[in-house]
Amino acid sequence: NNMKNRKIVITGASKGLGKAISFGLACNGVKVIMISRSKDGLIENSNLLKKEGYESEYCALDINNHKKLKKNVYEILNKTDINILVNAAGFTSGLDSEDYPEKLWDLTLNTNLKSAFILSQLIAKNLILKQKRGSIINITSIAAILSSPQNPAYNASKGGLKSLSKALAADWAKYNIRVNNIAPGYFNTAINSKSWNDKKLRKLRSSRSLMNRWGSAHEIIGPVI
Repeated sequence: NNMKNRKIVITGASKGLGKAISFGLACNGVKVIMISRSKDGLIENSNLLKKEGYESEYCALDINNHKKLKKNVYEILNKTDINILVNAAGFTSGLDSEDYPEKLWDLTLNTNLKSAFILSQLIAKNLILKQKRGSIINITSIAAILSSPQNPAYNASKGGLKSLSKALAADWAKYNIRVNNIAPGYFNTAINSKSWNDKKLRKLRSSRSLMNRWGSAHEIIGPVI
């Protein structure tokens, strides 16, 4: 198994797609280091993995606290060489563009784009210095390609993350560092709970999928691997 002995840092790991990716990679022999604001969620996930015989670590922090993010990631890199980074943390808050507050714009762009760049830069510097190879995966969204209404900051941040992936790939290919994005459609996860619970909207979005349904979190694991 060529995943054995790989080590990954993943953000947004306490729930949704981040949790599914963490479990999927751990089950394939990857040492998973999970980052999220939710300490309780991380502890629960770590205990579940331990119960199944899989090794993991976690770090509870807000990735928008960039000073703390850098400090904790430096500590992780001093202990272990990271091969893979998955930026899966995401935030959304839907409002009409004309009423969208600057505070929400900044929070969304920081969470979905700026923090992903800061973390990618930290990991890449370590990869360039020590390993000359690695993989960074950004979880973007279908909103990066086909913008959805009433969500200007989310669309902008995910479109920016898609372009950032291309920019970093161009800069770091010479170091054998691959940078890719995966753009999920509608998945039944906590971030989409409002849409899922609206049966009319759920049906509408299902009808726009070729398979006439929403995705399940475990289906993201294969593309990441």
